[in-house]
Amino acid sequence: MSTNDPQYGTSFPASVPSRKTRFFLLGIAFVSILGTSASFSLSTSALQLPGPAATPPPHYTGPEQSARTDVIGYHGQATRTNTLSSAWASGFATAWTLPVQDDSFLPAQLIAEGSTLYAASFGSGAEAVATVSAYDVSGTEPVAQWSTTGPLPSRMRAEAFPSSILTQDEILLSNIIVDRSTGQQSQAPWGVDLPMGVAGGVLVTCDTFSSCSGWSRDSGEWTTIWTTQTSPQRRAGISHTALTQPTTAVIGSGTDAAVVVPVDEAHHAPQIINPATGALTTLGDAPSTSVPFASRVTLASDGVLVAGENETTAYNTSGQVVGTFDAGWELDKAPTTDRDFPSVDDVGAFLRKGTTRWTSGALERPYSKDDNGYLLSLTLHNGKNLTLNPGESFREARGDEGWSLAQVRASSDGKALYIRGLTDSFFFNAEDPMTYVSQDLNETTNLVWIYDDLLVGARSGSIIAFTPDRK
Repeated sequence: MSTNDPQYGTSFPASVPSRKTRFFLLGIAFVSILGTSASFSLSTSALQLPGPAATPPPHYTGPEQSARTDVIGYHGQATRTNTLSSAWASGFATAWTLPVQDDSFLPAQLIAEGSTLYAASFGSGAEAVATVSAYDVSGTEPVAQWSTTGPLPSRMRAEAFPSSILTQDEILLSNIIVDRSTGQQSQAPWGVDLPMGVAGGVLVTCDTFSSCSGWSRDSGEWTTIWTTQTSPQRRAGISHTALTQPTTAVIGSGTDAAVVVPVDEAHHAPQIINPATGALTTLGDAPSTSVPFASRVTLASDGVLVAGENETTAYNTSGQVVGTFDAGWELDKAPTTDRDFPSVDDVGAFLRKGTTRWTSGALERPYSKDDNGYLLSLTLHNGKNLTLNPGESFREARGDEGWSLAQVRASSDGKALYIRGLTDSFFFNAEDPMTYVSQDLNETTNLVWIYDDLLVGARSGSIIAFTPDRK
């Protein structure tokens, strides 16, 4: 299942004349766009790629090519392994576009499930209803399944995390419940609470102030079964690092599942909740006021990792410490954000040895006085190493103070690489060096991967799909 392209990225700080690349896990959150009947929030964490030295030596960037602007339809393999297709190494083009309502405050929110794309857009002003549409995107062009508008929501969180929760029959979209088969919308009984995830048949919601509740679905209705007071929470939901790519706040499974609370991590220790009982567990101590950064939380498939300034502590879903690692906020490399959701042991092995046994590889930025840190070094899971010299647009997007990225993917054979910053995106041919750029792609947000070779994003008034340019 894939939800909104997470707005929690990875930042690599400005470089110094050293071969060691420094990676900072930063957390940024803001609440934005308040309307008469709807409020929107956006949270961002980033790893920042190191920038050039104060007086950079001459550097010649690699070749660059713009994507094709004509619409070519989707003619891909329709496979989803959660790994970048090597076909992107040939460049890319627009597959298709869809119009959406143009009076929305923000681009449409996108949710991908199998070959179905769900799009939700929110009107403005006193009649800010949600329009939700479903499309079958398995063919050359998308085919509309249904489109509905629902009750006037008291509040919509367009880009909080989690952005939405999918159950077998429903989409839980802020305080609206959408029937997946018909699109029928109804008001959620949890009001303005943020749905965090479903575990063991229990939905956990948090009010993003100081409490969370558990809900059980009986006879087609959601009813509350417990409410727990927590530490003060973040209005934009969970802030997590880009070391992993969770889609909900659930960690673990079955009777061992837990849900991460969207705690204000700048001032309070992380917390998890048992979805069956509502029992709350606090992980460690609150961050020190003597350091400039909050604790860094990384969700794993069977636990959570909390990074301090110099050390990372791993917890299981019961809140017990299961490992400590001599790695804090600064890391030498970042894993690609594809393939499986890793375990605590997987992330621990990466922190200890830099190995990425759960994903396709790792990216770092080596420094040398000749190229001033502009090069990218990609090490694949099989040990193969590739060095890329990006084009001029990549350097311009980074700026002088470093460059932040929200997602990086690599094909298993190392032929293709994808990087998205907080704004601009880039595809690379890693073996026959070429950087591919597109202003249309840069203007899209809320990106979702439908297939390994089909990427869809939204911008004001439209949804755009991109696919490899199969010349």
